[in-house]
Order: sequence, then C-alpha cells, then structure tokens
Amino acid sequence: MTTNNTKNWSDLLDFVLFQANRVNLQRRIGHATDAIHRRMEELLKDESSGSISERLALRNALSTLADLQRIAYSRKPTGSVRREGGQAIGGRF
Repeated sequence: MTTNNTKNWSDLLDFVLFQANRVNLQRRIGHATDAIHRRMEELLKDESSGSISERLALRNALSTLADLQRIAYSRKPTGSVRREGGQAIGGRF
C-alpha cells in the first residue's frame, strides 16, 4: 500500500492494529505514523480542510500507535501464544 496518499492514514492504522508479526509491526507503525504526520501537516497548511473530528482522530491514532509500540516492545517475544484452553499455538512473534 502506498503511503504517499495522506488520506489513507486510517487504513495504515488498521494494518498496524491487526499485525501479528513483530518484525512487520515496527515498519507498519512507522508507515502509519508518517502518514498521520503528513495529514496533520496538510491540515495545518489549509485550515479549511478536514474536520475537528478528523483532527481528533489523528491525535488519537498517534497516541494509540505510541501505546502499541510501547507495549509490543517492552515485552520479550514468546515462542507461542496460548488459546483459551491453554493449548499452544506455534510460531514466533
């Protein structure tokens, strides 16, 4: 997905939120953060574009990405994930 279109920031955010692979997560967080910052810059240059709700959504998205990055990288990766019954799901994150 191209990251040049500043209106696709919400799509990039969705990709990050559902990214299970830690290797790809960091890269996707960077792409989403860059897209959000570019959109914020556009809105600063043209006060008449965008809505208050979009501006709030952009700020919330940045906060969410920062929290996700902090959570994801404050823990060591585990070798497996457990299902509700305690059964392991193989794979590395």
